[in-house]
Formats: sequence, C-alpha cells, structure tokens
Amino acid sequence: MAITVTSPSCKSGFIRNGVSADASACEEVVAAVSGQQIKVRQLVLSNNSVGTVAFTIGAGETAGAVTTALLGPISLLSGQNLPLTFNPEMELAAGVALVVDTDGAGAVCVFAQGKIE
Repeated sequence: MAITVTSPSCKSGFIRNGVSADASACEEVVAAVSGQQIKVRQLVLSNNSVGTVAFTIGAGETAGAVTTALLGPISLLSGQNLPLTFNPEMELAAGVALVVDTDGAGAVCVFAQGKIE
C-alpha cells in the first residue's frame, strides 16, 4: 500500500489523514517519537473501494506487518465509514508508531487525531 499522509496544522496535538488508492500492506500513519507515547483521541476508517476491506490498526511495524494489533481486523463494506472516539485516549507504548494494515487492495482513508507526550 502506498499511503499519502497529510498533516493539517492544529494548535496542539496532531491530525493525520492517510489516503491510499491501492491499500494492500502495513503503513505508518503517525511516526514514532523516541521516549514519547502516541495518544489517539479519534480514528475514522473509510473504505472507498468497490469491495470489502478489513483494517487492522496497530502499534509498530515488523517485516511489513503490524507488530501489535490494537483494533481489528475490522471489515468495512464499499462506501462504509467507521468513526471511533476514545475517551480516555488509546495509548501506544513509548517510541512506537501508529500503523494501519489492510487485507487486500482497495482505496481507503484513515483519519487520526490525538497528541504525542
């Protein structure tokens, strides 16, 4: 999967919007920061492809796969979106990236919002 991640500006924390026209592998959504934790407040998964796509949200990537699955696999039908809000925030271990993996090729979008502390 070749994912394009954009980072709209915000006053605090992060906003990441990852879009792929051909999702098929593990990709980084939010980069790891040494000694700090990624804390996710909101995720939105979107399947813009013709068929069903299963998403796995995870912490870290090892040999092209999610190291630790946090959510999923979550299957979404064509055109389906899944908004997820975490209160309290979903916390990753320090120094670990937030990643997404899918089970097949398809157009997808992953939106993430949170902070790094």
